[in-house]
Formats: sequence, C-alpha cells, structure tokens
Amino acid sequence: MPTCYLVGASPEADEAAPRVLTGDCVIAADGGLDHLRRWGIAPDLVIGDMDSLNCDLPADVPYATYPAEKDDTDMALALEEGLRRGFTRFALLCAAGGRPDHTMANLQLLVKAARLNAKAILHMGAWRCTALCAPSGRSELWLRGRGIVSVFAYGGRAKGVMIAGMKYGFTGDLDGATPLGVSNELDDEGRVSLEEGVLLCYWEEQIEAQP
Repeated sequence: MPTCYLVGASPEADEAAPRVLTGDCVIAADGGLDHLRRWGIAPDLVIGDMDSLNCDLPADVPYATYPAEKDDTDMALALEEGLRRGFTRFALLCAAGGRPDHTMANLQLLVKAARLNAKAILHMGAWRCTALCAPSGRSELWLRGRGIVSVFAYGGRAKGVMIAGMKYGFTGDLDGATPLGVSNELDDEGRVSLEEGVLLCYWEEQIEAQP
C-alpha cells in the first residue's frame, strides 16, 4: 500500500531517511524541507506558513503558503493534503521531540486519521505510535518481534480492549486517567484491539507493526 510521508520540522529529530517507493508521496510541513534536503529527497509538496524553514524554496518544487495566524498546524495541513490525494497510510517523521505541544498536536492527528479509517504512525526516535479507533467495528493492531509495547486510553474510556500474545494479557475497559497499559512485553506475536473509544499504542522500533 502506498505511503504518504509527512515530514515535520522538529530540530531534535534524528530519523533515518525513509525508503520512498513508486506511488508514495512526500509532503514537507514547512521546515520539514530542511530534513528532506539533508536526506537528498525531493518533496512532492511543501506546505505551511514557512516560518521554520531554514533554506530557500526550490524553484522546481510545488508549495502552498498559508498565513501564520491560522487554525491548523502545518502538519495538520499536510495530513489534510495527503487525505485529499487519496492516501490512507501515513508516516509522520521529524514530528516529535521538539516542542511538547506540537508533539501532542501530532498525536491528535493520529486520532483524526484513525477516525477517517486511515492508518498513521508517528516516528518518535526509537519508538513508534499509532491510534486505534473503531468508527465501524473492532479495530486491531498486530505486532511481531521482541520489545516493549504500551497502550493508553485517549480522550476517555476505551471499551472492549483486548491485549493478547504479550506478557500481560488484558480484556476489558481502559480509563484515560489510569496508565494500566504501560510497559508490556512482546516476545513473538501480539495483538491489541478495541470495540469503542480510542487507544494510543506505542512500541519500540524493532517491532514490526501492521495497523
């Protein structure tokens, strides 16, 4: 399935260059263009208010400029553009580790994508995060490998949660004010699913995930 890479401007990001394949799309959210130039990757679009960009806009790259005083973040604009282009699989790079409020905003974008039946993964250094939402039936995340997996209810109670194939199994509801799902251990294959609500799922990068 083609992936839409959304590249942010986090100055503390230390992400490896993505392996962009035919059919994929790369959108730089404002200063994300600086990271792409460092990687030697040309974006399909640069979008944002251009307040964090440290290089000149290339003449051969399409861009969409927005005013600084706007309702959406640059990353939110990038996600909207990717959705408009028909993508349902997203990777958010260089989008965590800088300002904590922007990291929180990008976690909310994972939820937005999940509610639209799209899959978005936020790269956070040696960690990955995605949101599970069940707008039309049970939502699942399959995991394979060895490492730490943490699961948190987001925005209230997550109902009908199942955590299977890990050191600590769980069936029931998770509350958004109780970190019961932190620091589980995956040793081979596992699954996280829910019937209602939203979960934020974190896992170490060596684990393979299929949301």
